[in-house]
Amino acid sequence: MFRIKIDATESTNDHLKQLLRDKGLQDGTVLRTLNQTKGRGQRGANWHFEEGKSLAISILKKWERTFEPEPWALQCVISLAVFSILSEFGQAKWQIKWPNDIMADGRKICGILIEHQHQGYRYATIVGLGVNVNNASISSLPQAGSIAGVLGHQTDLEVLDQRLSQAVYQAMVNFDPEMAQAQLDAYNAELYLRGVQAQFEQSDGTRIQGDIQKVDHQGQLLILSQGVEHRFKVGEIKYLSTP
Repeated sequence: MFRIKIDATESTNDHLKQLLRDKGLQDGTVLRTLNQTKGRGQRGANWHFEEGKSLAISILKKWERTFEPEPWALQCVISLAVFSILSEFGQAKWQIKWPNDIMADGRKICGILIEHQHQGYRYATIVGLGVNVNNASISSLPQAGSIAGVLGHQTDLEVLDQRLSQAVYQAMVNFDPEMAQAQLDAYNAELYLRGVQAQFEQSDGTRIQGDIQKVDHQGQLLILSQGVEHRFKVGEIKYLSTP
């Protein structure tokens, strides 16, 4: 893997995309910044970054021109790879929050942003990871946490960078469409709030209470509310609270 480290950037994903357009990059390139000033999450949400304590990296995978992975199946594989590495750093209730956040003891530890690019006849995927590692507290984001806050110990940022980037890249290299159902089952087995009554808000402001059943093969979240099963695409619903 080819690694690029920079002092600061607004977004590692945006920076890597620009480098890909301007210079071309080799498959497996990893970009890390020591200070990310405008990190993005799903649907443009801001991501908190604390210099020297947070980790922000982006990993590039170039696919063969005859192959474009199904986005949701790939997202499952990547989420599971990140989940697996983080859960090895210490005992906690590690879970995957749909669509692609990693939680520990109910706190958001890591956000994953997956973007796809066409460059001529080539197709590329850029995976951005934002991890709260050694942060003491994140008062502006009460649902956020850090590895240090949950596990009670510091984590080497260099080691975490190496392990996460290698795991994510290898997960993409080994991606097998025939394993999609097995990967989805594994994803659902670690699903945050599965079977727990919680409140949600739909995109039109309507609130519902129900419990998450699973995520289907199209990436839709299935919620059972008052005996009726509802399906939601990414962006159509957000978590509010647990009773």
